[in-house]
Amino acid sequence: MKKIMLLLLIGTSFVIAKGKLNIIDINKAEELYKGKKTLFIDARPYKKYQIGTIMGSVNITPKLYEEQKRFLPINRIANIVTYCGGYACKLSDKIAAKLQKAGYKNVFVYKGGYPEWKAKGKPTMGLVRKSKAQTGPYKPTLDPITVNGVQLYLLPEDGEANEDGLVDQFWLYGQMKDGKNPPKGVHIVDTRKAKQYNAEHIKGATNAPFDTKKETMDTSKFPKDGIIVLHCNSGVVSVDARRSIKDEELKKRVFIYDISYVCDKKNKNCKLTPNEAL
Repeated sequence: MKKIMLLLLIGTSFVIAKGKLNIIDINKAEELYKGKKTLFIDARPYKKYQIGTIMGSVNITPKLYEEQKRFLPINRIANIVTYCGGYACKLSDKIAAKLQKAGYKNVFVYKGGYPEWKAKGKPTMGLVRKSKAQTGPYKPTLDPITVNGVQLYLLPEDGEANEDGLVDQFWLYGQMKDGKNPPKGVHIVDTRKAKQYNAEHIKGATNAPFDTKKETMDTSKFPKDGIIVLHCNSGVVSVDARRSIKDEELKKRVFIYDISYVCDKKNKNCKLTPNEAL
């Protein structure tokens, strides 16, 4: 019996229902990405993920799925896009199948994956790699701004400050590396679940979990002074948390710190690594 493939045209993008998998092209992937309500999952091994991945993605591999599934949204109707190393790669198919088995209803497989996304100049990120340009003191690209009495640097985008509240992670990393506390007036807030926060967190950070199902976060205990810098360990949760803030005055002094970190078992030593747009 021949396999039935259903082609659904959506503008210039498409979704192919092949068996149980929904295959999408780069146009549909970008449409979902810009909608900012979709979780992107890189199914490749961690070493490849840390070198370069689609901006805001989390890393969940078929081999480590049971350990990493804690990063998945609670809402089973959330949009999820899986991808890996291109059209010949099957890892994204395997993750998509596991997600569907777990009850997720809106799972898409972007077959072009990271290679195509990067080649088309779409937003990417990766861990800092040593180079001559990164030796010596880091110098921010943009001039500093002052918010609520605190001087900070924002991450540039097309030569100007970005509109998503992303702090220049290299600048803040320089202020906090080697176990230092955050600069005066900078309040680091971990937006992950309390259990994750208690297991490990950046020195000096407090916890304000973002409810991914209700898309809300309790900001009542946020300090009145200085600025609030949200972070998680992938970028996805903290970005959504900031977007959920309805108080526009508060939002003006809330920013995002795009940082990855690993702590020891006693949570005394955390190695911070700022993520870098490639």
